[in-house]
Amino acid sequence: MPHFPDHPTLELTLYAAAAVIILFLGYRLGRAFGHLAASKLIDKKEQELFTTQKGFKTLYEQEIAKLKSENTAHAQEVETLKARVEDYRKKAAGLGGLFSSGGKKADAMYALLLENEALEEALMSQNEKLKQERTDALKEQMRNTSYRRVLMSQLLNDERIKSYVAEVLADEKRLPSPETATASSGANSHPQPAEQK
Repeated sequence: MPHFPDHPTLELTLYAAAAVIILFLGYRLGRAFGHLAASKLIDKKEQELFTTQKGFKTLYEQEIAKLKSENTAHAQEVETLKARVEDYRKKAAGLGGLFSSGGKKADAMYALLLENEALEEALMSQNEKLKQERTDALKEQMRNTSYRRVLMSQLLNDERIKSYVAEVLADEKRLPSPETATASSGANSHPQPAEQK
């Protein structure tokens, strides 16, 4: 290390400048290492995210393909069942060969069967509608009952109502006597025959 005994101020200035340069270089080097570590971490996280997204996308595409194949299979099955139902209708309209000689009678029976099915569907939808209306009415009635219960609870918790009830219970004159209450309830339930003189 250089030493300047004749110029201590110059020596201190050089040491301070060297310290500042070393600190600056250390700061820049630390930032470079930190930036490199952060970019490696970001790359690693992006790779993990990409792998996860790719896995989800593959799973999603597999599920979509599976659902599409199931939908096409169901559509084919529905078409087959519709054809079979139509065939059964025609067979039922012919009543097993009874009307096979007359085409008009078989056509009339077929038309009646179609009309009957349409009426059954309309009846079924009307029943569903009525069932829903009944359910809605019951829900509304339950809601009203719940509201009344809350209202009665609030009324009975009111101090004025409590004091009035206590006042009525304390006043013997306002309450019917037990004999009168028993006699009146007995007279109401089983009327006594009039006494004969």
